[in-house]
Amino acid sequence: MAAGKKKWVIVSVIAALVIGGIGVGSYLGQTKKGLGIQGAAGLSHLKDAGFDPAKSGKKVYTIKTDTKVNCSSTPWVIAEKKGFFAEEGINVEYTGELTQAQVLPSILNGTNNVSSTHVNNIATYIAGGAKIKGVTIGGVEPKPDVDEKYHHMKFYVSPKAGVSSLEELIKKKKGEKITINGTVPSCTTFIATNAFDHLGFSRDQIKFVAFESDTAALQANQQGNIDIVGVHPPFYKLAKDSGLIEVFDTADTGLGEAAGTTFYYFTDQFIKDNPEAVQGFVNAIKKAQDWIVNPAHEEEAIKLTGDYIGQPVNAVHYYYTGKGFQDKLIQPWIDDLVVSGALKKDQLKVDDLITTQFDPN
Repeated sequence: MAAGKKKWVIVSVIAALVIGGIGVGSYLGQTKKGLGIQGAAGLSHLKDAGFDPAKSGKKVYTIKTDTKVNCSSTPWVIAEKKGFFAEEGINVEYTGELTQAQVLPSILNGTNNVSSTHVNNIATYIAGGAKIKGVTIGGVEPKPDVDEKYHHMKFYVSPKAGVSSLEELIKKKKGEKITINGTVPSCTTFIATNAFDHLGFSRDQIKFVAFESDTAALQANQQGNIDIVGVHPPFYKLAKDSGLIEVFDTADTGLGEAAGTTFYYFTDQFIKDNPEAVQGFVNAIKKAQDWIVNPAHEEEAIKLTGDYIGQPVNAVHYYYTGKGFQDKLIQPWIDDLVVSGALKKDQLKVDDLITTQFDPN
């Protein structure tokens, strides 16, 4: 997002959506004809395990979502491969790969029904008028006793920078902005700003530069185009093997599990019209998340994710296995939007972002 653009406006399905510069009105015409390119290497084999929702004994509901060819795909892959969707009578239709900026419009115009994103995205969407709700928690930052390869993000500098710590980089820059990949709002920007705060540095020193993927940002960092690159678990080994130097990660935010919180969300209208479908989805995705975080399944989860997205994966994200919504996992994201000026104080509360109908505490 261009420097200085600190407001996000989402008015209605027929109005302009200013997130990454895409308009809902113009996008509506595209989505009615189908979405994107289904680029996941394993998409054609995703349902090969033979699980049939029609054999569940439950009414079958088809739920549409974008094709996730990234690190967020693991719960979807596991829910398909282990039959969790089928057990709940849920048939998921994958409609095509989208950029982050395209996902919300596709939900609002009904081309897709469900997706997942971080709390700060949900909050800004709702503040702008989007009628959506989180129905269950997806990812979280793992507790300290879990291997750090599951931390939601790590941030690196190139050895060409001639520094080995964030403090050294800040001193070397001598007041110049420190460039980090990230689009406001996102997990990257939330984690980086809170890590700077917690480590005793000013978040005002950061300038975020938008990239479409972690791989693009890694390349930019190695070419010297950005100072720090933040990446997710599948890319930790690549960063290390490339000689990059870790300078901070999500543990340095001081926010604990809250540093990685995501929601799965639907529109209010879809929830009202299809409560049984939403409940089946929540049941299935929570089963998948329970399965993923079981240490006995670690290697299989990694392999199935890698096979699906078509590239080597060395770790996957960590997922929430508790019940309902804990305020402590959500409120820091709202507070951060107030600090950054994206929200006014008390403009939104946790209850404005979620429904506990399908995943009660």
